[in-house]
Amino acid sequence: MKTSIYLPIFEALAHETRFRVFGFIYRSGKVGVRPKDVIEEFGVDSGTLDFHLKKLMSVGLVVLKTGGRRGVYCPNDNIPHELTRLFDSIQVSPDALTGDVNISALSHLGMFH
Repeated sequence: MKTSIYLPIFEALAHETRFRVFGFIYRSGKVGVRPKDVIEEFGVDSGTLDFHLKKLMSVGLVVLKTGGRRGVYCPNDNIPHELTRLFDSIQVSPDALTGDVNISALSHLGMFH
């Protein structure tokens, strides 16, 4: 497996706010979340949120679907399988997103050899 394909994704997720926002959107599934929901959940302003959402979209983690005034953000159906396994395995929750992830404990996913 060529790990360099993951570098832009990990770069995007390296920012704590983006990581938390992505986890929130990921957990929403196909229903997605409105920007207002993210703002209320994390207390970020709309400009900051827009910046982070654009970065997540640029690396293909999030898509904007029409609906509502500003649309609904959903996880992309084409997220690399290893990454979905990662987020599924750490049971991403708002509390978990503030802690450290033990990368060596995730080696069973086949991403970190």
